[in-house]
Amino acid sequence: MQKIKAKKSLGQNFLHDENTLETIASFFDIVWENIVEVGPWYGALTEKLILKKPQSLELVELDRDMVQILQEKVENKSFDIHNIDFILHHKDVLKFFPSKDNYIVIANIPYYITSPILRHFLYELENKPQKMLILMQKEVAEKILEYRKWKSSVLSLMLAKKARAEGVIDVPKEFFSPKPKVDSFVLAFYCEQRLPEIADDVFLDFIKSSFSEPRKKLINNLAKAGYNKEKILEILKNIGKDENVRAEDLSLEEYGEIIREVICG
Repeated sequence: MQKIKAKKSLGQNFLHDENTLETIASFFDIVWENIVEVGPWYGALTEKLILKKPQSLELVELDRDMVQILQEKVENKSFDIHNIDFILHHKDVLKFFPSKDNYIVIANIPYYITSPILRHFLYELENKPQKMLILMQKEVAEKILEYRKWKSSVLSLMLAKKARAEGVIDVPKEFFSPKPKVDSFVLAFYCEQRLPEIADDVFLDFIKSSFSEPRKKLINNLAKAGYNKEKILEILKNIGKDENVRAEDLSLEEYGEIIREVICG
């Protein structure tokens, strides 16, 4: 087997702590479930997932060298995939379409692609997951978990419309090789639709317009995007907000009120 080496260009930091890997593999009861593992790299977590006996396990790996390592583990039977529908994809996850329904996503992914991957599975795919377990930067995870105690963001609002988040486990930077600059955290997402009456594309476009210049007033961002300023001011007043409010100061429910009145009403 070839030497395993992290590639900085792909944001690779290998999680090697056995207890953390076991916690991730055991968090959901995956016996006879369909699992999609994103970013398996050399298979440390994959091996533990296989031992849980899922019905199917699809691996999505971009790095050709890692794909070769994983293939070798299958061929030399390091992975006991007996009675598991095992599929290895050498593919960009943003171009991946799951082959199974009712699946669970488990991902240890580079920080820089966290938001695009979450959007891909929750918004872009017609066949959406039931649940997800995602390892991400700790600061981002904390903001997602308690976004109303922090300030709202495009990411936190995007996720709040599609899933309920739950904290799982802290993952210190010392648990990785090479060691990243920041700590990580694992979040569980239970997929559920909120504001179902508002189309996803409408919601995302409105949120992006609202945050186009985060330091400016919400009303100015929306007016710049072509929305009726007087109508927005009226709605803000009705939900108890003044004209100086910024995009980060509104909750998902408050955005829902505005969008229903401005676009759907």
